[in-house]
Amino acid sequence: MEKLVLSQEVVSKVKNEIYPMVKEVLRDDLIECVLYGSCARGDFSDDSDIDIALLVKCSRVEAVKYNDALADVAVSMAMKYFAIINFVCIPYAEYMSKKSWYLYFKNISKEGIVIHE
Repeated sequence: MEKLVLSQEVVSKVKNEIYPMVKEVLRDDLIECVLYGSCARGDFSDDSDIDIALLVKCSRVEAVKYNDALADVAVSMAMKYFAIINFVCIPYAEYMSKKSWYLYFKNISKEGIVIHE
């Protein structure tokens, strides 16, 4: 069996295709879609996943309603590109209030690449 390898080409394709799919799920709740982690920094390895933060208007509790549909998007992309996509919904207000000191949010802010349509 051939080993699956994450490449810059796959990361670029996912970046180009993911926004409309996520926007269709989150609609007006989506504020920003951010690629972060090793794929944003460019130091990913063959078996890295693709991390995407979804900054949303709703609370964490309300965002749970999107889990199944976002999982479907992740599976669709995984089947197409053999890459693991990890989404995390972060309330925008929480992100803005903590990004200066909370390391996880700070890294998203510092290293993240905003994905547009």
